[in-house]
Amino acid sequence: MDFVTLLTRVATLLTACVYGVHFVARNVWRWLKNPTNFFWRVAKRPTPPAVLSDPALGEHRYAQLKDVKIHYVEKGDKSHPLMLFVHGYPEFWYSWRHQIKEFSRDYWTVAMDMRGFGDSDKPEGKQNYKIELLVEDIRNLVQALGREKFTLVAHDWGGVAGWAFVFKYYHMLNNYIILDAPFPDAWSNMVFSDKDQFLKSWYVFFYQLPFLPEFALRLDDFGIFDTIFRMYAKVPIKKEEIEAYKYTFGKPGALTPPINYYRALMEAPWHQPSPPRGKPLPPGLFLFGEKEFALSFDFLSHARDQIGVPTAIVKEAGHFVQQENPEEVNRLIRDFLSGQGAR
Repeated sequence: MDFVTLLTRVATLLTACVYGVHFVARNVWRWLKNPTNFFWRVAKRPTPPAVLSDPALGEHRYAQLKDVKIHYVEKGDKSHPLMLFVHGYPEFWYSWRHQIKEFSRDYWTVAMDMRGFGDSDKPEGKQNYKIELLVEDIRNLVQALGREKFTLVAHDWGGVAGWAFVFKYYHMLNNYIILDAPFPDAWSNMVFSDKDQFLKSWYVFFYQLPFLPEFALRLDDFGIFDTIFRMYAKVPIKKEEIEAYKYTFGKPGALTPPINYYRALMEAPWHQPSPPRGKPLPPGLFLFGEKEFALSFDFLSHARDQIGVPTAIVKEAGHFVQQENPEEVNRLIRDFLSGQGAR
């Protein structure tokens, strides 16, 4: 381990401890002020919400890949081009419900649960959540679906894997759309050098700790979902839709694998492959919410400068743009795809 790597790791752990102490102190004080408020309790949810089996969203399937079984929901004519949706954190296939309904008329839409999420396999250990494995899951799933080319639509962590996929397996893409996700190399550089991104990344450091992040997500009966999905939503997110997230992440063992994405990232940072020389990348589109709260808008300029990808701002939306303003996101995607012709 070189000196810079060691220094980065020490800084990461120290920062994580600061956030951990703050979290413990705040919640101990919260309990002392009202000892009868057991805010760490979670309601029992033995039955999945009906929205998760809504036939309008498609049929549930599984694909056994090389080392993991992936759950996905498909809708649309299989003779049409494949459009693969890859979600972020803390989400699962259901975050694409508005896009499934919109694009399944012209595409065979497939919304996957990434490894560790939803009903996909959840390998133990943070070493099983490295970005290179996420990239291979996308490639292997597309091949298992019997396709050689497809359209990729990816958000947040799905977008992190998506950017890496664009550079490594560009020949498999007709086109791609990335929503609110950084270039991994740019993020690794900015998280310690850019004050704005450092502060926005507080939860990434907090997630390096054991136990506390999982405990934090459960507080107030998974109140985090009520907060983050309704913070900037132009289209009101219904109670039963929030319940779908609480049910899914409330299953035994459902919290640690998603958090392990962050633990793996900080332990072994991913270095983005360079764009292929002499071979153009497929057409792409990079979308960012107008009220994005987790990422710096500098990532837009990084993308434009490095690969010349067009960018657009989604009005009246924060980080979870495809849920918060689905009409505008769908319009931007459809306008982009229309310009590419039928593929």
